[in-house]
Amino acid sequence: MKGSRPLAAVFLAAACSAFAAGPAVPPVSMEPPPGWNDISTTTRVSGVLLALRGPEGSAFAVAKAPASALDGAASTRDYLMRALDGVRAGAQFDYRSNGRVETKTFRNGVTAHLLRATVDGQPRLVVAVLDAGGPPLLGTLSSAAPDAMMGPLFGALRVGSPGSIRESGNAQSTDGQLQIALGGGLRSRGLTGEERKQGAVLAVQGAGSEVIFLKIGEEDAAPKDQAAIVRATAADAAKVPLDSVSPTRRAATAAGPGAVYAWTKMPGTPEQRFAAGFLPWQYWGYSVLARGPQADELLLGALAALKQGPSAVAGLVKASPAIDIPESAGRRGLPLAGIAAAAAVLAFIAWSLRRKNANLPG
Repeated sequence: MKGSRPLAAVFLAAACSAFAAGPAVPPVSMEPPPGWNDISTTTRVSGVLLALRGPEGSAFAVAKAPASALDGAASTRDYLMRALDGVRAGAQFDYRSNGRVETKTFRNGVTAHLLRATVDGQPRLVVAVLDAGGPPLLGTLSSAAPDAMMGPLFGALRVGSPGSIRESGNAQSTDGQLQIALGGGLRSRGLTGEERKQGAVLAVQGAGSEVIFLKIGEEDAAPKDQAAIVRATAADAAKVPLDSVSPTRRAATAAGPGAVYAWTKMPGTPEQRFAAGFLPWQYWGYSVLARGPQADELLLGALAALKQGPSAVAGLVKASPAIDIPESAGRRGLPLAGIAAAAAVLAFIAWSLRRKNANLPG
């Protein structure tokens, strides 16, 4: 697979995909894997949104695709076969495919309807229609080891600008553990770089409010302390006395273990609420923070709609420790409560400052 032919083939397939004018698509970006270089700015081909060159002449590209590419199984297969024909003609390689379309969902929430192709019986090419919640995209991967590279490439795509909104399909957490069906008043928002650094993995909006899930690694606070920790977190984040925070309550989730949460009114803005929760998950957990006029209701609704993502291990999730709610859930005697609350509040501060002048959905 040495030389420039595979790369040229990728571009030809991308150009072929743009034969029909389609809706505007959001920007596409990614951090290239080691050994791969982004050549998008030096290679100008109509319809190509992203182009990478890898070792030994391997290549990866993402381009616009016509809306009809996702009209149904037959339309998707027909489109992929035509794209493969374009690759075969441009590369002058005898790519062969059995025509079977597979579907894979990656940790970033992108779903790929893909067609594999071989050269001399060896896997060499993947052509895929990508569904990232907006207009369809074409992805092509030419490599000596396409199976090994699909995750680092398709799974690392970032579709849309930070803060971009998705209103349909499934939204997945960036770690692949959680997913939620959008629609019915729920929509997801793309995370900013700062939020990712703070540990945020998923943001969901609805009813004029927003909830963010933050991954808490190596959580070692005792389950009996989590009820008090969420109350302390809510009080610290909203800058209110602890006795103004609601009692800790349970929140059911179809994803696995139950969560706990508490909420309070924001001072100076009586129509605004802040809710904090905790969801135990395998050997770590998720801090759940919500803000808005219906923050507590959105937190409950998001947890109820939550399901396990493609990376979740059902057995480990089921074994997550149950959270006790003791009669008294105050601050005294909370091992690690200050650390957990401080981490959550730090993320909340960055989030609340950024969202101060934003217009949340009604």
